[in-house]
Amino acid sequence: MKRLNLPLVADTLFAGICAFLLFFTAVRFYTKSAVTGLIFGIAALLLFGALSYVYISRKQDKNLLLSRDEKNKKLLALHLSLSSDEYIKKLFRELLGSDAKIRGGKVILGDTSAFFDFKMQPLTEDDVARVIKSKTDGKKRIYCVRISPEAAALAGNFLIEVVCIDDVYSALKEKNLLPEKYVYEGGEKIKLSAKIKARFNRKLAAPLFWSGSGLLLLSYFTFFPLYYIISGSLLLILSAASLVVGKKQ
Repeated sequence: MKRLNLPLVADTLFAGICAFLLFFTAVRFYTKSAVTGLIFGIAALLLFGALSYVYISRKQDKNLLLSRDEKNKKLLALHLSLSSDEYIKKLFRELLGSDAKIRGGKVILGDTSAFFDFKMQPLTEDDVARVIKSKTDGKKRIYCVRISPEAAALAGNFLIEVVCIDDVYSALKEKNLLPEKYVYEGGEKIKLSAKIKARFNRKLAAPLFWSGSGLLLLSYFTFFPLYYIISGSLLLILSAASLVVGKKQ
């Protein structure tokens, strides 16, 4: 049985309620008919609720895939940094194809020699210099986790190709060569402060909603309803927008 996505349902319902209050109040004000306002309000609730559901669910699926890939990239980077040289050379020989051959500390395919320097810190100019000094015919390529701008510029000056973890991950994933089990798979704990910051934009939804709803309610009793309707409607729109399209930081 598929698990109920409560955040998706709650966000969809919230957006629908905002649309209902906005349309019901505005239409009732201009038509002087509560029934007409109710009809338009329910229609707006269903329409904007459905649109919000589709938009939010797609955004959640996309964010989930991205977060999974980012987590796996970090695990792969650590895995390769902790793995033995022999393991890495065998893995990349399989990645590069049957024509690739292991020679010393590198893997050679055609006229290209692949060097491997996996570590959690970016490659430095000294790391690139060691590859430059290596006597090898043909082209050179370095596989690494990441590289500093200065080292990347030095590699470019000597026509050395640099392949970082994003491209390494994509290549291994494409050929179904990602490790079945990583050296370390412990998930890092997310601090409470980070969780709070992640919902910084969205936390505006509730106060905006209650403020907007209060202004719309006051429009029923004041001598100047248009001001309250416009102000309340704007607050409800901002409330729904902050919840539906607001980015997590």
